[in-house]
Amino acid sequence: MATVKHIPIRNSNYSAATDYLTMQHNEFTNKPVLGPDGEMIPRDFYLMDGINCDPMSFSEECQGTNAHFGCNTSYESIKAHHYIVSFDPNDRDENDLTPEKAQELGMELARKLFPGHQVIVCTHRDGHNGAGNIHCHIVLNSVRAKNTEPLPHQERRYDNISGFKHRNSNQFLRVFKESVMDICQCEGLYQVDLLSPAKVRITDREYWAQRRGQAKLDQENAAKAAAGEKPEKTVYETGNAILRRQIKSVLEDSQNFDDFKQKLLGQYGILVG
Repeated sequence: MATVKHIPIRNSNYSAATDYLTMQHNEFTNKPVLGPDGEMIPRDFYLMDGINCDPMSFSEECQGTNAHFGCNTSYESIKAHHYIVSFDPNDRDENDLTPEKAQELGMELARKLFPGHQVIVCTHRDGHNGAGNIHCHIVLNSVRAKNTEPLPHQERRYDNISGFKHRNSNQFLRVFKESVMDICQCEGLYQVDLLSPAKVRITDREYWAQRRGQAKLDQENAAKAAAGEKPEKTVYETGNAILRRQIKSVLEDSQNFDDFKQKLLGQYGILVG
C-alpha cells in the first residue's frame, strides 16, 4: 500500500533538503554519513527533477523568491514542505513498479498539486524498513513563485497567486491522499483507503524509538548467538506498544468496564481512574 507523510521544514538552508535527498544519511540520526576526509558520500542511487527550478540550484532559487516577496524572514515560518509517498514493497516485484515510474508519478502529483511552486521530486529505492520499498520525495518552497490558474482543491482565493504560501490544511491533505489513491488505482498498484483512520496510530517519536530499540536488540542477539546463547526475545516493544498489547488482551476478555478495570489492575498492575 502507498502511504503519505508530510514534514514542515523551518530550516532556512534549503541545501539541507537537497543534501538529504542526494547524500547518504544515518537513518536514526538523520546526520550525513561522512567519508575518511569528512566529505559527504553520495547515495548509490536516486532520480531527481525540478519543476520551476533547476534541482541543483534549488536553494539559491528559493532564497531568491523569498527575498523578492519578502517572505520566510522569521525563524518560526515554514520555509519548505516535504511530502513523502512510499509505495508498497510488493509493487516492485508484483506490479512492475520501477524507480523511473515512481519518479514519473511523483512529478505528476507535484505538477497537479503544487502549480507555481519551485519543487524538486526525488525517488529512492531503499526504504527505512529494509524492504526496499520505492518512495518518492516532493520538496517545495512554501512561497509560490508564479501565478497559476485557480484549481478546484484550492481553499483560499489567493492560493493561485505568486508571493503567497502553501498551506498544509486537513482539506489539502485529503486531496493529496485522494490523488495518491487515484494514481495507485490507475496504475494497478497496491493501495488502502488513506482517508480512513488507522486502527493503531503511533507518533514519529515512537516509530524511531522502536527502530532504535530493535537495532540494539538485534546487535545483542547476534553477540549472544556468536557465544552459543539463545536470545530471550527477538522483537523489541516500546513502553506504549506493551501498554497497548496489555489493554487489548484484557479488553477482549472483559464483560464490562468494571471487569476490565479489575483485570487490568490484577494482571498488570495498571490502575484506571
